[in-house]
Amino acid sequence: MAATLPHRLLQPFGVEIERDLSQPLDACEAGHLVELFREHGLILARGQVLSMGRQRELCRLLGPILEREGETGTLSNLAGGPSAVELAWHADAAYTEHPFDALSLHAIDVVDKASSTLFVSAEQGWLRLPSRLQDSLRAGEQEMVSPHYSQLSGRACDRDNTEALKRSLRPTVVTNPHNGRACLWVSELQTARLCAAGVAGGRSVLHEVFDVLYEPRHQFEHRWRNGDLIIWDNIALQHMRGNLAQVGTRILQRVIVGTKGAAPHLG
Repeated sequence: MAATLPHRLLQPFGVEIERDLSQPLDACEAGHLVELFREHGLILARGQVLSMGRQRELCRLLGPILEREGETGTLSNLAGGPSAVELAWHADAAYTEHPFDALSLHAIDVVDKASSTLFVSAEQGWLRLPSRLQDSLRAGEQEMVSPHYSQLSGRACDRDNTEALKRSLRPTVVTNPHNGRACLWVSELQTARLCAAGVAGGRSVLHEVFDVLYEPRHQFEHRWRNGDLIIWDNIALQHMRGNLAQVGTRILQRVIVGTKGAAPHLG
């Protein structure tokens, strides 16, 4: 019988696997990791001790690794500023033509359970929308922004003048290339307006959509402990984090799966 990765389902989505990922995966295990990623969108493994090289090896199973000049591959809250402020719901580089395919964070120096990252499924969110809201978004366009670092919390659509580093027109619903499923592409952090609606009407629609998408019972909250590893589908899922100023040290090792670079928000 082919070897598979021992795992259990998480709620409301995702899987937790039990495997020392510092050790090589055989072909069947590697294939199973990819299947779990495509089907469930989020993979959690606890108690890992992974070098950056090994974390990249694992993520390379999902696609090419994006290494950007000047980045260390670690996220730290110790300097304060944008690295420690609240970060509203988003998918990384969603405002570009080449959003990241996947992201991975590995806790290498954290105060156990003091900080968290929250996730929602944009695939499940689309399916939960009433048909009238689906009709409002289907085949529509939005103006998306990469907001200034002073505007990383709250909803971009509620600001009369969003200060943006970049702006672009993107679809409101996309097909996930990893599994063929439809998913919402609007988000609190990056959606400034719906192109086919007036300002007030578009805000009203977005508020209704966000109420469904970000409903607390459909969120997965992961409280970080040293050794935790999460790999997630950046198309299928959105993520956010709270303010990190009072949580003690929080240093995470990050790997990006993608083909093109974009100025990141500091996850």
